[in-house]
Amino acid sequence: MRFAVEYDTKSGSIGLILFSAKDLNAAQIYVEEMITYYGHTNVFNLNELAEGSIDELYRLFPRLATVTERNGIPRKS
Repeated sequence: MRFAVEYDTKSGSIGLILFSAKDLNAAQIYVEEMITYYGHTNVFNLNELAEGSIDELYRLFPRLATVTERNGIPRKS
């Protein structure tokens, strides 16, 4: 199964991580490890990806979809 999760870093960066896990429980464990072992302090909005399309990502992660410029780099339309 494919999953995606949003994160914020202490430096102000935002991102989206796409990953595979055998089920929702395994995906939740991975998210917990992101916080515990890899130092991410704000990991949220875990979603299973059914389609795997860009449109699905825009729908599931509207906060990221609305970013038009980050650190001087404009998003392509």
